[in-house]
Amino acid sequence: MKRFGLAALLLSLLAIPCQAQYKVTTVDFPGAAQTNLYAVNNKGQYVGALIEAGAGQTNYAIFFDGKTFRQLDPNGPLSVNYSFALSLNLRGDIVGGYFDASWAGHGFLYHDGDVKTIDFPGATITYAFGINDLRQIIGVYYDTAYNRHAFLLEDGVYKNIDLPGGLSTTPFSINDWSQIAGKFEDHSNTTGHGYLQRKDGKFTTFDAPGAPPDSTFFISVNNFDRILGAWMDSAGVTHNFLLSEGRLLDFDLPESLHASSVSAQTINDFSEVVGYYSDAQGVQHGFVAIPREEREKPEFWRD
Repeated sequence: MKRFGLAALLLSLLAIPCQAQYKVTTVDFPGAAQTNLYAVNNKGQYVGALIEAGAGQTNYAIFFDGKTFRQLDPNGPLSVNYSFALSLNLRGDIVGGYFDASWAGHGFLYHDGDVKTIDFPGATITYAFGINDLRQIIGVYYDTAYNRHAFLLEDGVYKNIDLPGGLSTTPFSINDWSQIAGKFEDHSNTTGHGYLQRKDGKFTTFDAPGAPPDSTFFISVNNFDRILGAWMDSAGVTHNFLLSEGRLLDFDLPESLHASSVSAQTINDFSEVVGYYSDAQGVQHGFVAIPREEREKPEFWRD
């Protein structure tokens, strides 16, 4: 395991506010009490969850295909009790999690109306957090003692991908280079460290400069090594950031939204960011943040 040198980072990383570089749009699912967005692909399609009004505040997985916002599989297994869509690729695949009628947690793979359940062998609970264009799926599972572990699902084969020397590994994102970003905990009752794992299994960890110890995590990595993450201060407030080309940029929403908290969730290859925020009344809304410069396709763009 390697750690990014903090002294070197303090010299090379500049904390630059970047909300002025984005055009931010609030996204609310029609008729929902609250909306969370969790992922966006390079076509500008995104997924998340709607939250219904009422004491239970039931979640249902949602999908925007570029034209229409809809609930996923409204009469099928994703709506039994509680569901959430967490990632999507350019091949029409969506992954996430749902609770069944007995409130057991499962991961799912959704494609064109077909839903396949994802359960790590022998696990009590499984959730799928990320999928890339190679159809590699990452997520977490809980063993019979309810300890959390990381997994990779590739070509129908499940593999434990816990990082060595830690208490807990949570993989949130996988790009098309098979790089995985997430959080790595080596001290109990902490947020942990951001980590980036290569295809060969080697990994580095990262702590945001100036952040309290064990308070950082990575939540998304795109195909250009741009990483979205956050750190928690001593008051429990989340501070979102972008790690890009040797710079650490603070990510926040415009003051005009009066957000009391912001959770940035995914960055795509055009540096578009989706997530959700809470307004002054505590109501959660999805957001899409698009860079103000002209959108150009990457060289490896796949239609």
